[in-house]
Amino acid sequence: MTEPSTENETAASPRRFPFLDRLVGLLGSLAGLFVAAMMFLTFFDVTGRKFFNSPIFGSFELTELLMGLVIFAGLPLATLRKENIAVTLLTDVLTAPQRRIQSLLMHLLGAVVTAVMAWRMGAFGARLARAGETTLELQISKGLIAQSMAGLLAVTSLVFLLLFLRELRRS
Repeated sequence: MTEPSTENETAASPRRFPFLDRLVGLLGSLAGLFVAAMMFLTFFDVTGRKFFNSPIFGSFELTELLMGLVIFAGLPLATLRKENIAVTLLTDVLTAPQRRIQSLLMHLLGAVVTAVMAWRMGAFGARLARAGETTLELQISKGLIAQSMAGLLAVTSLVFLLLFLRELRRS
C-alpha cells in the first residue's frame, strides 16, 4: 500500500503537524493506560478468583471494552507513524513516480474509508444511546463507547488526510 516510513519522515513529522502529533501522543498514552488497566484488572481478577474464590464483578466486560478502545486509540498513532500493514507485492516493480501516486491514492482511500466508518459508527452509537442500550453487568452506555470509537476513527481519517497532503506537497 504505502512505503515504510524512513527516519527522516518520522523526525520531520512533529514540525509539520504539531497539534496532530500532540493529539496522537495523547492517544498513545491513553492506549497505554488502557493496557495497564487491563493488566492490573486481569491480575487482581485471577488472584481474587484463585485465592479468595471471588472474581471482580464485570471484569470480563470491562476488559472487552478496554480492548476495543486500545485498538481504536492506536489506529491514529499507527497511521501517523506508517506502522500499519503494507502489502508491497507490486511496489518493488513500480517506478518512484508510480510509488508516489500509489502512496497518494492509498492515503486518500484510507481517509475516505475511515471517515465513512466514523460516520456509520457515530450513527450506530447515536441509535444505541437513544435506545438506552447498556452492557449487561456494568450498565455502561454502549452508545457512548461506539461514539468514542467513531471519534477515534475520525482522528484516524484526519491523519490519513494530512499524510495525503504532505505527500502531495512533496510531489
